[in-house]
Amino acid sequence: MIIFILVILFSIQNREEVALRFGLYPIQDRFWEVPKLPLFLIILCSVFLGVLIGGIGDLYQRFQLKKFLRQNEKMIERLSREVETLRSSGMEQPPSLNGEA
Repeated sequence: MIIFILVILFSIQNREEVALRFGLYPIQDRFWEVPKLPLFLIILCSVFLGVLIGGIGDLYQRFQLKKFLRQNEKMIERLSREVETLRSSGMEQPPSLNGEA
């Protein structure tokens, strides 16, 4: 609620209209120009776009970590089964493992 109130106050205080221009000035004299928009709208859209890009990057990283976790869980399962098969096959343990050291 506090953030919402701060955004409203920010919007009321920054209502001046500004024109955004983008161009390759040293190369060309042409500019791409957006119709005049309120300053608060430009700033809030920029913040929203930054949060969106950051969120997409975070989601990608989470999916990569989940994939890595699944791979490790499968490897742990496979190695556990291998240990059980070796134990059940009657192989004798080395002296350091069965306490006869």
